[in-house]
Amino acid sequence: MDQQLLDRILKCERLPSFPAIAARVIEMCGDDNVSIRELGEVLSHDTAISTKILRTINSSFYGLRHRVTTVERATGMLGINAVKMLALGFSLVPQLKGLGGEDFDPTIIWKRSLFAAVGAHTIAREIKFEHYEEAFIAGLLQDLGVIVLLQTLRTDFVKIIEQTTNAHGKLRSLEQQELDLDHAQVGQALAKLWMLPPVLITAICHHEDPEEAVPEFQQLVRSVTLGAKAADCFLSPQDQQAGRVKSYLRHASQWFDLNQEQAGAYLESIEEGTKELGKMFEIESSAQQSATDLMVMANQTLSDLSVKAVQEAARLEEENKKLNAQANYDPLTSTLNRGGLDDLLKQEFEAAGHTGNPLSVIFFDADKFKPINDNHGHHVGDRVLQLIAASMNENVSPGGRVGRYGGDEFTMVLPGVDGAQATAIAEKVRQRVERVIIEHDGDEKLSITVSVGLSSYNGTDLPGCQADQLIIAADKAMYAAKAAGGNRVYRLPPIDQPKQKAG
Repeated sequence: MDQQLLDRILKCERLPSFPAIAARVIEMCGDDNVSIRELGEVLSHDTAISTKILRTINSSFYGLRHRVTTVERATGMLGINAVKMLALGFSLVPQLKGLGGEDFDPTIIWKRSLFAAVGAHTIAREIKFEHYEEAFIAGLLQDLGVIVLLQTLRTDFVKIIEQTTNAHGKLRSLEQQELDLDHAQVGQALAKLWMLPPVLITAICHHEDPEEAVPEFQQLVRSVTLGAKAADCFLSPQDQQAGRVKSYLRHASQWFDLNQEQAGAYLESIEEGTKELGKMFEIESSAQQSATDLMVMANQTLSDLSVKAVQEAARLEEENKKLNAQANYDPLTSTLNRGGLDDLLKQEFEAAGHTGNPLSVIFFDADKFKPINDNHGHHVGDRVLQLIAASMNENVSPGGRVGRYGGDEFTMVLPGVDGAQATAIAEKVRQRVERVIIEHDGDEKLSITVSVGLSSYNGTDLPGCQADQLIIAADKAMYAAKAAGGNRVYRLPPIDQPKQKAG
């Protein structure tokens, strides 16, 4: 990623200042104890936003039986989170809609975002997902980075958009190719700068690759991505629509176990909801095809698929998943390999940063392993590695994973486990390995030991910490244990703090 370009974009004078009302709403989003009265007082200072919120809540999109006349009453009926998210949307979108229009008409971007937002909200609400109100704003802001790039890079970025030939899915790869930066990264950076809620930052960052989102928010990000696929059904040129419908139906089934009839019904709801909310957000909401026409197209496209063909596709997908899983495993010890560990640590580190929960990493290294290989043969060395891995698997915490980092080094990644707990786990493994007796060449017996190093991270205590610092600290602690004679556990912090020793 071109960090210098990203910094230049974020400092561009053409970007608008952040709305004060939006800042106050975001502050309230992070306060679980904010009262209905406090929210009502804040919004009462902006008549335009209050009016739009009430018009939206009284629209057919929410389908309330009785008309609501005050924000406080709306909050009581729909919940404070719904009103906070609407307030955030109505304070941000008008400010953003004026961007990027000098060299390119951003109408299609906002139209797609609106369809995607209604789609995300509809799907998340129907599957009874906890964060369904956030899904709407996440869908609306998913292409924040596109708007920012249009505003800051202007004609240079317009040329990239023109290369997509109305296929939004091509945009990200073209951005990376031309800029070494993409709109998801730009949107995430600006969302962090604006201190948007973590759930919205995650959705903006991963709306193109929801499987990379942290588990806590993955279903919401999937709903945003599926909402965008629904938007592409409505807005793509006619020669592309059949493929867009197939993609929407396939992911609706894969991610949310929705059959074709259910997914088709959601398209109808999305169409109606987008028309209604387009008026509120003053975003044009016409479509290339109606939901009814899209479903006729889907039936025609899918009618030639036999049950056998569908089963074959599922079988191939399952085989691909298995092959991908195997690529991340060490065949000797049946634990994660280096690549699998790196991916896991990145995911868990990001999750710990969002939640503030602890994360610990433990390194294990077999003591005097080279002489074992040299004197007894690699078959005995392999047996040693398998027994160390087995001892780790016996004692790993729930949710923790074991992997072979390389050679005779092994790693435990322990989400939700603090330093003291990790030290206890490390000590159990050390003692378990110490008790192992390997019999070989008849009556000859061999004992083994391990040197152990660990480090722990807490997102709230060490906000500047990076994942590689955690790895480096655990590795240094392991080498310190080995230098002290081996067969012991050492613990170091991931940054330059007073060192602690255990064992």
